[in-house]
Amino acid sequence: MSKTLLGNDCLLRIHVEDGETSPLLVAGVRVSSWSITQEEVEITDSSDAGWRRLLTGAGVRDLQVQLEGLYLGSPGELHLRGAALSGTIVFCELALDQSTALRGEFIASTYRLDNVYNEESTYAVTLRSAGPITMV
Repeated sequence: MSKTLLGNDCLLRIHVEDGETSPLLVAGVRVSSWSITQEEVEITDSSDAGWRRLLTGAGVRDLQVQLEGLYLGSPGELHLRGAALSGTIVFCELALDQSTALRGEFIASTYRLDNVYNEESTYAVTLRSAGPITMV
């Protein structure tokens, strides 16, 4: 399953582990795409008359979210950049559109910062699931 949401606004909240800080908001971020992949586990045997059979609910699932935004240096952006640099897993809430929200642990597997126009910086980050994800 893959869905492309070119230029759709996203609301990203990063929860800090101290338990006292309110979630950090990453403003001005857009979703360029998101995808869910499922590793298949084949269980075909001779009784399947030559048809492939897959085991349901067995394989490894992975969720990837591609985000882009204008870099403003907000606490949320700094925390996200720091997590990418250290490889730290962060608990995030992502509102992808009015009907799709994701909640769970993610790792920033890629992070890119670009200076592209009139000294404005943009960034792109790929968040990958690091545990069970809830879609609400």
